[in-house]
Amino acid sequence: MGREANTKDLGLDSIGVEYNQRGIKVDNRLRTNHKHIYAAGDINGGYQFTHAAGYEGGIVVSNAIFRLPRKADYTFLPWCTYTDPSLASIGMNENSARKVGIDYNVWTEEFKDNDRSLAEGESIGRIKMILNEKEKPIGVQILGPHAGDLLAEWVAVLNGKVKLSTLAAAVHPYPTIGEINKKVAGSFFSPKIFSEKIQKGLKFFFHLKGRACRDDVCSEG
Repeated sequence: MGREANTKDLGLDSIGVEYNQRGIKVDNRLRTNHKHIYAAGDINGGYQFTHAAGYEGGIVVSNAIFRLPRKADYTFLPWCTYTDPSLASIGMNENSARKVGIDYNVWTEEFKDNDRSLAEGESIGRIKMILNEKEKPIGVQILGPHAGDLLAEWVAVLNGKVKLSTLAAAVHPYPTIGEINKKVAGSFFSPKIFSEKIQKGLKFFFHLKGRACRDDVCSEG
């Protein structure tokens, strides 16, 4: 709906704290131009989310109270818009990747192909996984039922630098909407597993085994 930082009655001009239309200006440690004064949450004009404010509060406590230099890092800050269906995102989307010149690939899965989603009458939406040129995930967007909840697994994957192979191999309970996370990760490996090269290798292997059996090498079995 649109919000703005409420700086009008803080007396910032009288003490010389710099601010603009977005809010109070801060550095990456959330310090104002007066290094002993900090600004966290909506007031600094950044990410206007409750979870972002909580994160920034921890940054301020580390710097101001414990004197442990800590910078805010929003690379994998998740957000969710609670529409119907809901929309959730973490990391880069296609537009932001293009702006910084990153070569990327996109992998998607549809909610209409998820059994639990169909059982609940939810067939609209998809998950989109974005990989960089090194085949590392740099962002995920989800439009569909329980998008914010589904994003939680990607918060752990991206912040913990979990390998896609680990997610793809992990057993997810059936039938759950959460299986869509495993499936989109697995879709990345499917072309590699069933590539023409692999298929030729398997045919060659089983052809040799068949010949061996015909030569009575495995007749004892």
